[in-house]
Amino acid sequence: MSPESPGLWARVLVRALVVAAAGVMALGFLGPGEAALVAALTALSFVLLWLRSRPRGPVEAPPHRPPRTD
Repeated sequence: MSPESPGLWARVLVRALVVAAAGVMALGFLGPGEAALVAALTALSFVLLWLRSRPRGPVEAPPHRPPRTD
């Protein structure tokens, strides 16, 4: 994700809300220590999924195609 990606800040906001909601729900059911653990594990899962989705190695530009003349 580059800072110029469309919708980047919306995705970050939604993920932050999911982490906060997981912490609040765990707080209601389990307690403060467990809520912090659940929130941390939720955030860690987002980070690991983001790292997994990144391309490995150098990114090559797509081959140039001349414009169509139909």
